[in-house]
Amino acid sequence: MIRTISVTAGIILVLSLCVSAALAGEPNAEDAMEKQFAQAAKSAEIAGYSLSKVHRWLHEKALKQIEPETKLYRADGKWNYRDTAADCYPFLVWAAYVVDEEALNGPVREVLHAEIKLCNHLDRIPAPYDFEKKKKVENISYDDMVFQASEYVKDGLIAIVEVTGKDEWFTRMKGIEEDLWKHARIDTPFGKIPSTNTEVNGEQLQALVRLYTMTGERKFLTWAERLGDYYLSSGDFVPKRLRDHGCEIIGGLGLLLGVESRVNPKKAQKYAKAIKYMLDEILLRGLNEDGLMINMISDKPGPHEGRLSDGWGYNYVGNLCYDMAVGEDVYRGQVRQTLGKLAKPMYKNYQWEGSSIDGFADSIEGAIYLLNRVPVEEGFAWVDGEMAGNVARSNEPLETARLWGTMKLESNGVRTVIMHALMHTRGLIARPWRRDLKLGAEQTGSGLKIVLKADRPWKGKLIFDIPRHRLYMGFEKDWPRMNTLPEWFTVEPEGLYSVVDIRAGTIVRRRGKELREGLKVEVKGDRDLLLLIERPHFR
Repeated sequence: MIRTISVTAGIILVLSLCVSAALAGEPNAEDAMEKQFAQAAKSAEIAGYSLSKVHRWLHEKALKQIEPETKLYRADGKWNYRDTAADCYPFLVWAAYVVDEEALNGPVREVLHAEIKLCNHLDRIPAPYDFEKKKKVENISYDDMVFQASEYVKDGLIAIVEVTGKDEWFTRMKGIEEDLWKHARIDTPFGKIPSTNTEVNGEQLQALVRLYTMTGERKFLTWAERLGDYYLSSGDFVPKRLRDHGCEIIGGLGLLLGVESRVNPKKAQKYAKAIKYMLDEILLRGLNEDGLMINMISDKPGPHEGRLSDGWGYNYVGNLCYDMAVGEDVYRGQVRQTLGKLAKPMYKNYQWEGSSIDGFADSIEGAIYLLNRVPVEEGFAWVDGEMAGNVARSNEPLETARLWGTMKLESNGVRTVIMHALMHTRGLIARPWRRDLKLGAEQTGSGLKIVLKADRPWKGKLIFDIPRHRLYMGFEKDWPRMNTLPEWFTVEPEGLYSVVDIRAGTIVRRRGKELREGLKVEVKGDRDLLLLIERPHFR
């Protein structure tokens, strides 16, 4: 039974101070609490600006690119699967999921229905749509069809499914993958595969492993193992590209190793040896003096100078996956050291891909994946600075700020803005979002300090994150991986939590599933809402 306990504000304050002190390990409990709420307030400013700008982008830019006749998202003037579906549409979905649920379940979801209806080409494998001819492209080659479908699955549908779970996007992802492998035509000693393109096969590994754990259907792991054997049986595979269009295989093999370590330890042991060789060679021949990766692996040992890969963080995800799979900190120290080096002046405003927002966004995204697992103060500071200056552009007044475009490179910027904002809310979402809202949180041990502000009265819900890796993706462990929103503070559906309203002087007890559905809250005028979320110390 849920109880609301009314007490004096003084008692609540003492309770919250004690909890804070115990978790923070600080002798002065009052200072500790003030410091944590001050950090949450700072995060509220950062996330509030970013999410409100995303809200503007969604309504002033993105939704207007959904064509009325076909219902397709014409983000960059076309509907294809290598760019629009893969890199534009998923972050339209993310934006709507975070700041406008009504749009998500309306026009944004209709885009999925439209592309299925208009574009299925070979069974459920799609082909691009020709707006001039008002029909799908018929003369698409097998290799191009496979490439575009694989891009859609990995960069598009996986990103959506990681957030929405077994919704319609999951069904679409599963159907495309089943038919890609049904029509696989490349013969190998290990069975037929759809492609010999390293980028495609890296994408396929990332998709198949997820589908196996989400469905429990052995065929998906069998297909993934074909690719694992194809690359690892020789024991000396090392990808040449350490940036996009080639580096996808690193994270794909790492994720396969992770899942195999739980379901087939003998297979994992064989893979681990070959994957360690690959990772060690990349560290030997693919880094600069600070551990950042170069674009193309060298024939000679490093450290190397030259252009840096904006995919460096994506690649290190594979190293962290390896560590989790084998149960040893083999590469964690390297990751920590590299994140610390981001404090160097040379990495401030570094031109990853010239002035393109995509280079900044990709590099920052990779860093966030790593910081979620290996927190490093210098790394967080670098991410905040680079976001403010180059991606979120938070020095501009919100209502007149330049908005991102909807083409793929700009959409990737929106993706990273959302990811960064949720890092500062610790996964919390306020619904309905309003542009004067500011929401931030600071995590302390098992607890959470929350600050919610509004310029005028607001009523709504705070939606808490759950362990999506387990409840949506079916992973026993939260394997490091790309194309996801990292988990920060999560609630277990059956867990019992205390919600302390510092100003009102009340405690309520809520199950995790209730917090996931939404904690009803109210902001009165300019009076901040201060909440402390903890597992209760009483029953």
